[in-house]
Amino acid sequence: MARLGINLIAPEGKRRRRIDVYTSQVNRSNALHDSNAKQIGATNLFASESVVWLWVSIVFIVYVVRFFHLISRYAVNIFFADQWDFNNATLFEKHSLWQMFRWQHGPHRQGLGALFEKLVDPLLGWNSRAEAFVIGGVIVAAAICALWLKKRLCGNLSVFDVAIPAILFTTAQWQTLFMTQNFAHGPFPLLLLLLYCISWSSKTQAVRYPLLLFVNFVTIYTGFGVFLGVLTPILLILDYWTGTPQTRLSKIYFMSAIIVALSSLVSFFVGYKFQSAISCFSLRPQSPTSYVHFVALMFANFFAVRRLTLAAELVGTIVLTAVLISLITCIWLLFRDNRTNVVGDNRSRALIVVSLTAFTLVFCFNTAYGRLCEGLQASSISRYVIYLEPAVLGFYFFLLSFHQSTMRKFLLSGFLIAVVAASLYRDRGGMGFAWNVKQHWKTCYLQTEDIEGCNKVADFPIYPNPQRNHLKEKLEYLKRTRQNLYLDQKVQ
Repeated sequence: MARLGINLIAPEGKRRRRIDVYTSQVNRSNALHDSNAKQIGATNLFASESVVWLWVSIVFIVYVVRFFHLISRYAVNIFFADQWDFNNATLFEKHSLWQMFRWQHGPHRQGLGALFEKLVDPLLGWNSRAEAFVIGGVIVAAAICALWLKKRLCGNLSVFDVAIPAILFTTAQWQTLFMTQNFAHGPFPLLLLLLYCISWSSKTQAVRYPLLLFVNFVTIYTGFGVFLGVLTPILLILDYWTGTPQTRLSKIYFMSAIIVALSSLVSFFVGYKFQSAISCFSLRPQSPTSYVHFVALMFANFFAVRRLTLAAELVGTIVLTAVLISLITCIWLLFRDNRTNVVGDNRSRALIVVSLTAFTLVFCFNTAYGRLCEGLQASSISRYVIYLEPAVLGFYFFLLSFHQSTMRKFLLSGFLIAVVAASLYRDRGGMGFAWNVKQHWKTCYLQTEDIEGCNKVADFPIYPNPQRNHLKEKLEYLKRTRQNLYLDQKVQ
């Protein structure tokens, strides 16, 4: 029986061994299949990301080429208007680097713009045309920072990110590029603000706050970046109050950061003289609704709706409302009780959206307060457009935070169409007028050296009050040193 038992059990053992072998083979086959599936998925994902990178890069390059082609077409090598004033700091008078940095032009200081100008322009012979290309380069650097910031917040790029070059390379900002070029008035505040937001995205406190405070200090002194100095203490308090115990700064570190931020802002006003940019300005405020109307028209101008029409009011009001909603929503997200939903990148994104949108809104309402006396048409001044870009970019980041995929794609598609359409518009009349005035005045003066006569030839003055500004002496200096417009004069 034992032998029989062994014989009976043996086939069963063989069957079990066969089953075990078969199961092992099946498992190995499934594992191999899963591995191949993962490899294929990873390959498809890599291919998909590569296609997106290629798409965004191509669109970015197209916008850059178009941007510099515009500069090449309309930039003229001659100082114009305010350039004859603020270049006293760096060219027509001798000053220390600190004096250049603190140089006040109108309501703002020159800051980093003056130092950069002093570094670069002597190498170019103070060529205004070449300076326009350098300003274009600064804006390209800002656009690259915006893409980098988006990648830091979301982890990768998407097809919708072509909105970023569409926003930052809009031709509506043409006056910033080649009419009255000033590194401090627009280009560097934009670049510094984006570096400021990149600082907020840092996950290391030892890097984030020192870098944040340094960029804040430099930005305060550079053009209308001064408004960031007002926001930084508020943002630091918001960051502290809404943080978790694990992410919150120590009280000593927090108070030190607040003191440094406030000291930076106070230092701006040491030796400051209140100067209005226009003669009609009055401290007496006007109707609040008129300021809202002015700001709405500023946003309409960004989206290429320039005339004072009902359509402009409607478009501007919609955009202003959308920006305000994004600002208020992100503040609410930071303050709500269930903070576990606002951590990490989501929290950084909320702080950055608040930074970008609040900066633009503060600038816009300050501009409305200062310029409303000129009439609502002042809302369409081109050099203000570059300060609207942060809010539009911030609103884009806000749309990316929507969790509902269908709604997010729908809103992003509409937003992309709007910003691309706006970026394609060209104010050919304004650009052509600026080119004609500068080119005709320059040609006339190189032949006659008669300021008043050339003002008549160009049908517009190169500077409104030549005697007060000592314009003739400055032109003689440029002639002796063969700089600016005299670079293009043929040697007899």
